[in-house]
Amino acid sequence: MSGLKFCARALRAAAVVVATGTPAVAADGWITSANSRVRLNWCAPTTYDSPAFAFLEMQLDAGWKTYWRMPGDAGVAPSFDWAEASNIATATVLYPVPHRLPDQGGEAIGYKTSLVLPIRIEPTDVSRPISAVTTISFGICKNICVPVELKLAGTCHGASAADAAALEAVPRAPGQARALDPKLVAVKGSVAAVPPQLTFDIDFGVGAEDTDLFIEAPEGLFVPLPTRATPDAKGHAQFVVDLAKTVDAKDLLGKELRLTMTGSKGSAEAVWTAK
Repeated sequence: MSGLKFCARALRAAAVVVATGTPAVAADGWITSANSRVRLNWCAPTTYDSPAFAFLEMQLDAGWKTYWRMPGDAGVAPSFDWAEASNIATATVLYPVPHRLPDQGGEAIGYKTSLVLPIRIEPTDVSRPISAVTTISFGICKNICVPVELKLAGTCHGASAADAAALEAVPRAPGQARALDPKLVAVKGSVAAVPPQLTFDIDFGVGAEDTDLFIEAPEGLFVPLPTRATPDAKGHAQFVVDLAKTVDAKDLLGKELRLTMTGSKGSAEAVWTAK
């Protein structure tokens, strides 16, 4: 196994609790389990001539955190199983802008306090109703790490400001960026160099704050978090990735890296093929 492959090290803590089963569902749809409350807000549209969204809503107890789709060098990514749903062709989970979270085993990527994940749902047959049922597995951590598995049946609890804000906070896909969203300017270095190092030059716009870059690789490969950078007077920032921390950076050669660029003025994704 390549050293670039990451493992879910958030479960390495001495005390680990597993939350499974079918807890009671409150009248407002919330399921309380393991320092968190979760529900699936699904208000089926009358027609499917535009994207339909369900919202996985999660509230965490004070001091607890959960993880992004790429959890960093210490974390557990959420997963969804839609096997018990009906009339769903695709259910695409969209992730709002994440943050770096210090962790005992390194630096994780994720969210604190609360999280809303928009889920774009497309039916197999637009003339039939959708039954939105999913089993979600996720991890939450404080001083201990807790893997949670819950079965959720989508029910309608109405539109909310939090759901709308989460949808707006999803980084724009390549080709869909807005004028003020970050832009990849150039990439220097090579995964095959000695030492292997990459520098990403990103234009965040003049005056942008809270800038960051997250990099995902396919096939279970792992790219370390880059050093954080503050934009210069022109709004450009250079993020350096030290690939010497991995066993064989050449495993990334020719692979498409998914870049998520975030800042106070917007967020966007880009794709770069490792050279």
